[in-house]
Amino acid sequence: MGGRIHGFLGGVLLTASLTYYTGQYIEKNSRFVSTQLQHANTVVTDRILSNKGIPKPIAVDNNIDLRTRPFGETAKDIWNDEIIKMVNWLYSINWYSWGVEADKKFQDLTNKVAESIAGEAKK
Repeated sequence: MGGRIHGFLGGVLLTASLTYYTGQYIEKNSRFVSTQLQHANTVVTDRILSNKGIPKPIAVDNNIDLRTRPFGETAKDIWNDEIIKMVNWLYSINWYSWGVEADKKFQDLTNKVAESIAGEAKK
């Protein structure tokens, strides 16, 4: 039952985060489109419909938006990925069959030791 609850909550978290980041992406794009439309409106109004804007230079946004990710965040992501792989590997082990096989080998070993002791005792 706990696995289902964790799965449900994980799905809710994933859906909420995807919705949030999609909203942020749409908002950023809408601001960019709005700025470009305002520039286009200025050009049409000042340069095409009237001659008052001809000597004025066209306002162009030459800013470069550079976003980088800190090295520490990347290292944490790699570390988390390795931890997830390790946990998934541990979950993939069939512990019951491993225990049965180990018990059988231990029993064979104890039988051999008992036979060797019994063989030594007969001599």
